[in-house]
Amino acid sequence: MNLPVVVDITIGLVFIYLILSLIASEIQELIATFLQWRAKHLKHSIELLLAGGSETEKSEFEKAQELVQELYQDPLINTLNQQAKGKVEYLLRENAKNSDKKTRKALGNKQSAPSYLPSETFASSLLNALKIPQLITYVKHPSDEFKTNLYMILASYKELKTGINDPNSESYKKIKQVYGDFDQKFIDFVNNDLPDYVPNNLITSLGIIGQRSRIKIDDLSEEVNQFKNEVETWFDRSMDRASGVYKRNAKGVAILIGILVAILTNTDTFHLAKRLSQDSVIRSAITQSASQRTDFIKDPEARKEIEKVLGNASIPIGWQNINQQFELDTQGSNRGNVLLIIWQGLKLICGWILTGLAVAMGAPFWFDILNKVINVRNSGPKPVAYTKDQPSQK
Repeated sequence: MNLPVVVDITIGLVFIYLILSLIASEIQELIATFLQWRAKHLKHSIELLLAGGSETEKSEFEKAQELVQELYQDPLINTLNQQAKGKVEYLLRENAKNSDKKTRKALGNKQSAPSYLPSETFASSLLNALKIPQLITYVKHPSDEFKTNLYMILASYKELKTGINDPNSESYKKIKQVYGDFDQKFIDFVNNDLPDYVPNNLITSLGIIGQRSRIKIDDLSEEVNQFKNEVETWFDRSMDRASGVYKRNAKGVAILIGILVAILTNTDTFHLAKRLSQDSVIRSAITQSASQRTDFIKDPEARKEIEKVLGNASIPIGWQNINQQFELDTQGSNRGNVLLIIWQGLKLICGWILTGLAVAMGAPFWFDILNKVINVRNSGPKPVAYTKDQPSQK
Protein backbone atom coordinates (compact mmCIF):
# COMPACT_ATOMS: atom_id res chain seq x y z
CA MET A 1 0.00 0.00 0.00
CA ASN A 2 1.63 3.27 -1.14
CA LEU A 3 1.59 6.56 0.73
CA PRO A 4 -1.15 8.32 -1.34
CA VAL A 5 -3.54 5.45 -0.59
CA VAL A 6 -2.75 5.67 3.13
CA VAL A 7 -3.44 9.40 3.06
CA ASP A 8 -6.74 8.84 1.21
CA ILE A 9 -7.79 6.23 3.77
CA THR A 10 -6.95 8.66 6.55
CA ILE A 11 -9.02 11.38 4.87
CA GLY A 12 -11.94 8.95 4.55
CA LEU A 13 -11.82 7.95 8.21
CA VAL A 14 -11.46 11.53 9.44
CA PHE A 15 -14.26 12.72 7.16
CA ILE A 16 -16.70 10.11 8.44
CA TYR A 17 -15.67 10.79 12.06
CA LEU A 18 -16.38 14.46 11.40
CA ILE A 19 -19.88 13.77 10.06
CA LEU A 20 -20.73 11.51 13.01
CA SER A 21 -19.28 14.07 15.44
CA LEU A 22 -21.68 16.69 14.07
CA ILE A 23 -24.60 14.31 14.67
CA ALA A 24 -23.39 13.46 18.18
CA SER A 25 -22.90 17.12 19.12
CA GLU A 26 -26.47 17.91 18.04
CA ILE A 27 -27.78 15.05 20.18
CA GLN A 28 -25.74 16.18 23.18
CA GLU A 29 -26.92 19.78 22.76
CA LEU A 30 -30.56 18.66 22.72
CA ILE A 31 -30.03 16.61 25.88
CA ALA A 32 -28.24 19.51 27.60
CA THR A 33 -31.13 21.82 26.65
CA PHE A 34 -33.77 19.37 27.86
CA LEU A 35 -32.06 18.67 31.19
CA GLN A 36 -30.75 22.23 31.70
CA TRP A 37 -27.25 20.93 32.44
CA ARG A 38 -25.43 24.24 32.08
CA ALA A 39 -27.90 26.23 34.16
CA LYS A 40 -27.99 23.63 36.95
CA HIS A 41 -24.20 23.29 36.98
CA LEU A 42 -23.73 27.06 37.16
CA LYS A 43 -26.20 27.40 40.03
CA HIS A 44 -24.66 24.51 41.96
CA SER A 45 -21.15 25.90 41.41
CA ILE A 46 -22.20 29.27 42.84
CA GLU A 47 -23.77 27.52 45.84
CA LEU A 48 -20.50 25.68 46.49
CA LEU A 49 -18.55 28.91 46.11
CA LEU A 50 -20.69 30.76 48.67
CA ALA A 51 -20.84 27.79 51.05
CA GLY A 52 -17.07 27.39 51.10
CA GLY A 53 -16.64 24.16 49.15
CA SER A 54 -18.15 20.69 48.85
CA GLU A 55 -16.98 19.58 52.32
CA THR A 56 -18.84 22.31 54.19
CA GLU A 57 -21.55 21.56 56.76
CA LYS A 58 -25.08 20.89 55.55
CA SER A 59 -26.47 23.93 57.39
CA GLU A 60 -23.95 26.20 55.67
CA PHE A 61 -24.80 24.76 52.27
CA GLU A 62 -28.52 25.27 52.91
CA LYS A 63 -27.83 28.92 53.73
CA ALA A 64 -25.85 29.22 50.50
CA GLN A 65 -28.76 27.74 48.55
CA GLU A 66 -31.16 30.26 50.06
CA LEU A 67 -28.77 33.12 49.32
CA VAL A 68 -28.37 31.97 45.70
CA GLN A 69 -32.15 31.88 45.36
CA GLU A 70 -32.15 35.51 46.46
CA LEU A 71 -29.38 36.34 43.99
CA TYR A 72 -31.34 34.80 41.15
CA GLN A 73 -34.25 37.12 41.94
CA ASP A 74 -32.02 40.14 41.33
CA PRO A 75 -33.10 41.93 38.11
CA LEU A 76 -29.49 41.97 36.90
CA ILE A 77 -29.42 38.15 36.90
CA ASN A 78 -33.08 37.45 36.20
CA THR A 79 -32.98 39.38 32.93
CA LEU A 80 -30.07 37.24 31.69
CA ASN A 81 -32.46 34.31 31.28
CA GLN A 82 -33.45 34.80 27.64
CA GLN A 83 -35.40 31.69 26.65
CA ALA A 84 -35.31 30.48 23.07
CA LYS A 85 -38.61 31.02 21.21
CA GLY A 86 -38.46 28.08 18.79
CA LYS A 87 -41.09 25.33 18.81
CA VAL A 88 -38.57 22.60 19.65
CA GLU A 89 -37.18 24.57 22.59
CA TYR A 90 -40.71 25.35 23.79
CA LEU A 91 -41.72 21.69 23.69
CA LEU A 92 -38.55 20.70 25.53
CA ARG A 93 -39.22 23.27 28.27
CA GLU A 94 -42.86 22.22 28.63
CA ASN A 95 -41.87 18.57 28.83
CA ALA A 96 -39.23 19.36 31.44
CA LYS A 97 -41.77 21.46 33.34
CA ASN A 98 -44.25 18.59 33.55
CA SER A 99 -41.92 15.62 34.01
CA ASP A 100 -38.66 16.71 35.62
CA LYS A 101 -39.51 18.04 39.09
CA LYS A 102 -35.90 17.64 40.20
CA THR A 103 -34.72 19.99 37.45
CA ARG A 104 -37.31 22.61 38.35
CA LYS A 105 -36.35 22.39 42.02
CA ALA A 106 -32.67 22.85 41.16
CA LEU A 107 -33.55 25.96 39.16
CA GLY A 108 -35.77 27.44 41.83
CA ASN A 109 -39.09 26.18 40.37
CA LYS A 110 -38.37 27.92 37.08
CA GLN A 111 -38.44 26.41 33.61
CA SER A 112 -34.92 27.63 32.91
CA ALA A 113 -32.15 29.78 34.33
CA PRO A 114 -29.04 31.58 33.05
CA SER A 115 -26.32 29.34 31.67
CA TYR A 116 -23.70 32.09 31.98
CA LEU A 117 -23.22 34.82 34.56
CA PRO A 118 -20.84 37.79 34.08
CA SER A 119 -18.55 38.35 37.04
CA GLU A 120 -19.49 42.03 37.41
CA THR A 121 -23.18 41.08 37.58
CA PHE A 122 -22.45 38.46 40.24
CA ALA A 123 -20.37 40.87 42.34
CA SER A 124 -22.98 43.64 42.22
CA SER A 125 -25.84 41.25 43.01
CA LEU A 126 -23.95 39.61 45.89
CA LEU A 127 -23.07 42.93 47.55
CA ASN A 128 -26.65 44.11 47.18
CA ALA A 129 -28.01 40.86 48.63
CA LEU A 130 -25.69 41.20 51.64
CA LYS A 131 -26.68 44.90 51.98
CA ILE A 132 -23.01 45.95 52.02
CA PRO A 133 -23.60 49.31 50.24
CA GLN A 134 -26.37 50.17 52.74
CA LEU A 135 -24.17 49.26 55.70
CA ILE A 136 -21.44 51.57 54.44
CA THR A 137 -23.84 54.51 54.52
CA TYR A 138 -24.23 54.01 58.28
CA VAL A 139 -20.48 53.95 58.97
CA LYS A 140 -19.17 56.74 61.21
CA HIS A 141 -15.73 57.72 62.45
CA PRO A 142 -15.85 58.17 66.22
CA SER A 143 -12.32 59.55 66.43
CA ASP A 144 -9.50 60.73 64.21
CA GLU A 145 -7.29 57.92 65.45
CA PHE A 146 -9.75 55.26 64.37
CA LYS A 147 -10.52 54.78 60.69
CA THR A 148 -13.19 52.32 59.62
CA ASN A 149 -12.39 50.02 56.70
CA LEU A 150 -14.28 47.37 54.77
CA TYR A 151 -12.60 44.51 56.59
CA MET A 152 -13.95 45.80 59.93
CA ILE A 153 -17.46 45.99 58.46
CA LEU A 154 -17.24 42.40 57.26
CA ALA A 155 -15.66 41.20 60.53
CA SER A 156 -18.65 42.48 62.51
CA TYR A 157 -21.24 41.40 59.93
CA LYS A 158 -22.26 38.09 61.55
CA GLU A 159 -22.50 39.73 64.98
CA LEU A 160 -24.78 42.58 63.97
CA LYS A 161 -28.16 40.96 64.62
CA THR A 162 -27.20 39.42 67.94
CA GLY A 163 -24.94 42.20 69.22
CA ILE A 164 -27.03 45.23 68.33
CA ASN A 165 -29.83 44.13 70.67
CA ASP A 166 -27.53 43.38 73.63
CA PRO A 167 -25.76 46.56 74.88
CA ASN A 168 -23.74 44.56 77.44
CA SER A 169 -22.11 42.22 74.92
CA GLU A 170 -18.67 42.46 73.34
CA SER A 171 -20.31 42.39 69.94
CA TYR A 172 -22.21 45.58 70.77
CA LYS A 173 -18.93 47.34 71.57
CA LYS A 174 -17.39 46.14 68.31
CA ILE A 175 -20.42 47.42 66.39
CA LYS A 176 -20.14 50.83 68.06
CA GLN A 177 -16.49 51.02 67.05
CA VAL A 178 -17.47 50.60 63.42
CA TYR A 179 -20.75 52.49 63.23
CA GLY A 180 -20.44 54.98 66.11
CA ASP A 181 -23.57 56.10 67.93
CA PHE A 182 -26.17 54.45 65.74
CA ASP A 183 -29.84 55.40 65.82
CA GLN A 184 -33.11 53.45 65.74
CA LYS A 185 -33.14 53.57 61.96
CA PHE A 186 -29.93 51.56 61.82
CA ILE A 187 -31.26 49.08 64.40
CA ASP A 188 -34.43 48.55 62.35
CA PHE A 189 -32.36 48.10 59.20
CA VAL A 190 -30.19 45.39 60.82
CA ASN A 191 -33.16 43.55 62.35
CA ASN A 192 -35.47 43.70 59.35
CA ASP A 193 -33.38 43.99 56.17
CA LEU A 194 -30.13 42.18 56.87
CA PRO A 195 -30.38 38.58 55.57
CA ASP A 196 -30.16 35.64 57.98
CA TYR A 197 -29.11 33.06 55.37
CA VAL A 198 -25.46 34.11 55.04
CA PRO A 199 -22.88 31.28 55.34
CA ASN A 200 -20.04 31.93 57.78
CA ASN A 201 -17.52 30.72 55.21
CA LEU A 202 -18.73 33.37 52.78
CA ILE A 203 -18.11 36.19 55.26
CA THR A 204 -14.69 34.70 56.03
CA SER A 205 -13.81 34.61 52.31
CA LEU A 206 -15.09 38.16 51.78
CA GLY A 207 -13.09 39.30 54.82
CA ILE A 208 -9.90 37.96 53.25
CA ILE A 209 -10.79 39.73 50.00
CA GLY A 210 -11.47 42.90 52.03
CA GLN A 211 -8.01 42.71 53.59
CA ARG A 212 -6.49 42.34 50.14
CA SER A 213 -8.42 45.40 48.95
CA ARG A 214 -7.24 47.49 51.91
CA ILE A 215 -3.61 46.72 51.11
CA LYS A 216 -4.08 48.26 47.68
CA ILE A 217 -6.38 51.18 48.60
CA ASP A 218 -6.84 52.87 51.99
CA ASP A 219 -9.86 55.10 51.33
CA LEU A 220 -13.22 53.41 52.15
CA SER A 221 -15.13 54.71 49.12
CA GLU A 222 -12.39 53.63 46.72
CA GLU A 223 -11.86 50.45 48.70
CA VAL A 224 -15.41 49.34 47.90
CA ASN A 225 -14.73 49.58 44.16
CA GLN A 226 -11.49 47.64 44.58
CA PHE A 227 -13.35 45.10 46.72
CA LYS A 228 -15.93 44.62 43.99
CA ASN A 229 -13.15 44.00 41.46
CA GLU A 230 -11.58 41.44 43.80
CA VAL A 231 -14.93 39.65 44.17
CA GLU A 232 -15.21 39.52 40.37
CA THR A 233 -11.75 37.92 40.17
CA TRP A 234 -12.70 35.45 42.91
CA PHE A 235 -15.82 34.49 40.97
CA ASP A 236 -13.98 34.18 37.64
CA ARG A 237 -11.35 31.84 39.09
CA SER A 238 -14.01 29.68 40.69
CA MET A 239 -16.03 29.50 37.45
CA ASP A 240 -12.89 28.49 35.55
CA ARG A 241 -12.60 25.47 37.83
CA ALA A 242 -16.34 24.80 37.53
CA SER A 243 -16.05 25.00 33.74
CA GLY A 244 -13.30 22.37 33.84
CA VAL A 245 -15.55 20.06 35.86
CA TYR A 246 -18.42 20.57 33.40
CA LYS A 247 -16.17 19.81 30.43
CA ARG A 248 -14.92 16.60 32.04
CA ASN A 249 -18.49 15.49 32.72
CA ALA A 250 -19.56 16.49 29.21
CA LYS A 251 -16.67 14.49 27.75
CA GLY A 252 -17.93 11.36 29.52
CA VAL A 253 -21.42 11.93 28.11
CA ALA A 254 -19.90 12.60 24.67
CA ILE A 255 -18.17 9.20 24.77
CA LEU A 256 -21.44 7.44 25.60
CA ILE A 257 -23.29 9.32 22.85
CA GLY A 258 -20.44 8.61 20.42
CA ILE A 259 -20.63 4.86 21.10
CA LEU A 260 -24.42 4.98 20.78
CA VAL A 261 -24.15 6.76 17.40
CA ALA A 262 -21.54 4.22 16.28
CA ILE A 263 -23.88 1.34 17.19
CA LEU A 264 -26.98 2.90 15.63
CA THR A 265 -25.13 3.65 12.38
CA ASN A 266 -23.07 0.43 12.63
CA THR A 267 -19.85 2.33 12.07
CA ASP A 268 -17.07 -0.16 12.73
CA THR A 269 -13.68 1.51 12.36
CA PHE A 270 -11.96 -1.78 11.46
CA HIS A 271 -14.48 -2.62 8.74
CA LEU A 272 -14.47 0.98 7.53
CA ALA A 273 -10.67 1.02 7.16
CA LYS A 274 -10.76 -2.34 5.39
CA ARG A 275 -13.38 -1.23 2.86
CA LEU A 276 -11.60 2.07 2.21
CA SER A 277 -8.35 0.23 1.55
CA GLN A 278 -10.01 -2.25 -0.84
CA ASP A 279 -12.59 -0.12 -2.68
CA SER A 280 -11.00 2.68 -4.68
CA VAL A 281 -14.41 4.03 -5.83
CA ILE A 282 -15.61 4.71 -2.29
CA ARG A 283 -12.20 6.05 -1.28
CA SER A 284 -12.09 8.39 -4.25
CA ALA A 285 -15.64 9.68 -3.71
CA ILE A 286 -14.99 10.50 -0.05
CA THR A 287 -11.59 12.12 -0.59
CA GLN A 288 -12.84 14.24 -3.49
CA SER A 289 -15.86 15.43 -1.48
CA ALA A 290 -13.71 16.25 1.53
CA SER A 291 -11.02 17.96 -0.55
CA GLN A 292 -13.30 20.07 -2.75
CA ARG A 293 -15.82 21.25 -0.14
CA THR A 294 -13.94 21.69 3.15
CA ASP A 295 -16.38 24.51 3.94
CA PHE A 296 -19.28 22.06 4.34
CA ILE A 297 -19.25 22.41 8.12
CA LYS A 298 -20.63 25.94 7.72
CA ASP A 299 -22.40 25.63 4.34
CA PRO A 300 -25.74 23.73 4.24
CA GLU A 301 -25.68 23.56 0.42
CA ALA A 302 -22.25 21.95 0.48
CA ARG A 303 -23.49 19.38 2.99
CA LYS A 304 -26.40 18.46 0.67
CA GLU A 305 -24.01 17.93 -2.25
CA ILE A 306 -21.74 15.75 -0.11
CA GLU A 307 -24.69 13.68 1.18
CA LYS A 308 -25.75 13.04 -2.45
CA VAL A 309 -22.25 11.97 -3.50
CA LEU A 310 -21.78 9.75 -0.45
CA GLY A 311 -25.21 8.18 -0.95
CA ASN A 312 -24.30 7.17 -4.49
CA ALA A 313 -20.93 5.84 -3.33
CA SER A 314 -22.41 3.41 -0.76
CA ILE A 315 -20.33 4.38 2.27
CA PRO A 316 -19.43 1.28 4.34
CA ILE A 317 -21.52 2.30 7.36
CA GLY A 318 -24.99 1.13 8.29
CA TRP A 319 -26.57 -2.19 9.16
CA GLN A 320 -26.80 -3.24 5.52
CA ASN A 321 -23.09 -4.14 5.83
CA ILE A 322 -23.57 -6.61 8.69
CA ASN A 323 -23.19 -9.64 6.43
CA GLN A 324 -19.85 -8.34 5.16
CA GLN A 325 -18.70 -7.80 8.74
CA PHE A 326 -19.47 -11.43 9.62
CA GLU A 327 -17.67 -13.35 6.87
CA LEU A 328 -18.04 -17.07 7.52
CA ASP A 329 -15.88 -19.85 6.14
CA THR A 330 -18.30 -22.06 4.20
CA GLN A 331 -15.64 -24.75 3.89
CA GLY A 332 -14.85 -24.87 7.59
CA SER A 333 -16.40 -26.79 10.46
CA ASN A 334 -19.32 -25.56 12.55
CA ARG A 335 -17.02 -25.15 15.56
CA GLY A 336 -14.65 -23.08 13.50
CA ASN A 337 -17.51 -20.88 12.32
CA VAL A 338 -18.72 -20.38 15.91
CA LEU A 339 -15.28 -19.30 17.02
CA LEU A 340 -15.04 -17.03 13.99
CA ILE A 341 -18.43 -15.45 14.80
CA ILE A 342 -17.32 -14.83 18.40
CA TRP A 343 -14.05 -13.29 17.22
CA GLN A 344 -15.75 -11.09 14.62
CA GLY A 345 -18.41 -10.08 17.16
CA LEU A 346 -15.71 -8.98 19.61
CA LYS A 347 -13.93 -7.14 16.79
CA LEU A 348 -17.21 -5.41 15.86
CA ILE A 349 -17.76 -4.25 19.45
CA CYS A 350 -14.18 -2.96 19.65
CA GLY A 351 -14.73 -1.18 16.33
CA TRP A 352 -17.84 0.52 17.72
CA ILE A 353 -15.99 1.59 20.85
CA LEU A 354 -13.07 2.94 18.81
CA THR A 355 -15.49 4.88 16.61
CA GLY A 356 -17.31 6.22 19.69
CA LEU A 357 -14.06 7.45 21.23
CA ALA A 358 -13.16 9.13 17.94
CA VAL A 359 -16.58 10.79 17.64
CA ALA A 360 -16.28 12.07 21.23
CA MET A 361 -13.23 14.11 20.20
CA GLY A 362 -15.65 16.58 18.62
CA ALA A 363 -16.27 18.07 15.19
CA PRO A 364 -13.78 20.99 15.55
CA PHE A 365 -10.96 18.52 16.30
CA TRP A 366 -11.66 16.39 13.23
CA PHE A 367 -12.23 19.45 11.04
CA ASP A 368 -8.72 20.72 11.89
CA ILE A 369 -7.24 17.27 11.29
CA LEU A 370 -9.06 17.01 7.95
CA ASN A 371 -7.66 20.33 6.73
CA LYS A 372 -4.14 19.31 7.72
CA VAL A 373 -4.33 15.91 6.02
CA ILE A 374 -5.78 17.49 2.87
CA ASN A 375 -2.86 19.93 2.81
CA VAL A 376 -0.48 16.97 3.03
CA ARG A 377 -2.33 15.25 0.19
CA ASN A 378 -2.07 18.39 -1.93
CA SER A 379 1.64 18.71 -1.15
CA GLY A 380 1.16 21.41 1.45
CA PRO A 381 -0.71 24.72 1.48
CA LYS A 382 -0.50 27.19 -1.36
CA PRO A 383 2.57 29.44 -1.08
CA VAL A 384 2.02 33.08 -0.19
CA ALA A 385 2.33 35.37 -3.19
CA TYR A 386 5.71 37.05 -3.44
CA THR A 387 4.16 40.51 -3.69
CA LYS A 388 2.48 40.09 -0.29
CA ASP A 389 5.86 39.94 1.42
CA GLN A 390 7.07 43.14 -0.18
CA PRO A 391 6.50 46.64 1.19
CA SER A 392 3.99 48.73 -0.70
CA GLN A 393 5.40 51.06 -3.34
CA LYS A 394 4.49 54.70 -3.12
